[in-house]
Amino acid sequence: MYYFIVNPNSRSGKGLGIWNKLKTRLDRDRIPYEAYLTERTGHAVQLAADLTSPRHKDTSPKTIIVMGGDGTLNEVLNGISLSSSVTLGYIPSGSGNDFSRGMKFSRNPSKALDRILKSDQFRYIDYGILSYMSDYPAHRRFIVSTGIGYDADVCQNLFTTKLKKSFNQLHIGKLTYLLIGIKRIVLCKSCSGYLLLDGVKRVNLKQIRFISSHIQKYEGGGFCFAPKADPADGCLDLCVVSGSSRLRLTFLLLASLFGKHIYCNGVRTYTCREVSIHTDLPLLVHADGESCYGQTDISIRCEEKKLRFIC
Repeated sequence: MYYFIVNPNSRSGKGLGIWNKLKTRLDRDRIPYEAYLTERTGHAVQLAADLTSPRHKDTSPKTIIVMGGDGTLNEVLNGISLSSSVTLGYIPSGSGNDFSRGMKFSRNPSKALDRILKSDQFRYIDYGILSYMSDYPAHRRFIVSTGIGYDADVCQNLFTTKLKKSFNQLHIGKLTYLLIGIKRIVLCKSCSGYLLLDGVKRVNLKQIRFISSHIQKYEGGGFCFAPKADPADGCLDLCVVSGSSRLRLTFLLLASLFGKHIYCNGVRTYTCREVSIHTDLPLLVHADGESCYGQTDISIRCEEKKLRFIC
């Protein structure tokens, strides 16, 4: 039995049409499945929690297939009970699709379904946990990346821009990220702070523009901020940009499309299992593009090979 969690509003509302085509095939081939369509932000968290609850009618090991963007996948990751036996599959229908890009999955929904139905291969991959203070201590899992500063600022503004829907319809969605990214360079804040790597190594920083922490190589719809990231090595790959002028930050953004920013002044990279980040002023934070508001102190750790994915 396959359990599908589907975001019908993904890809600027085209998700429902994509799902209807896949559903026709599942019905035709008499594939046993149940489908749940999300109705609002956060609904996939609840659906995933219900499916993996010990109170669910089916207590056998579950295969949950997520159809949506990286945000939908993040919600499912935050909803599933990892104490249960669950296998995940992914059909990308979002605008960014950084997870499928990093995993080298087909970004064609039909081909992605083919892979899921025909494959008998699985891969165990990492996920990360972001911890921060809200009204109470908060923890959020992520499967692509988390970041503080400029990249989170871009993510937050993508939710409110009208360009995203229009550009997605023209199949130039990546251009949305680039244009918003260049616009936010003018407005983004910087401040001093420090990193504490694996509880041992302290790195003092001035004029922090952003710090991104990666499980996957890409974020923001194809920006390769962590070209050496491996989703199954038990480590976080950090990209730290500090001390850069706005002009240089623009150049770094363009260079990151090809993963070449790591050779530029103002960019440092680190590999660790966990990191604590302090900034002297609150900076915006995101997890897989989902806003976690402004923070001055966050901690991030990697959970090694805890997710079983259909290859």
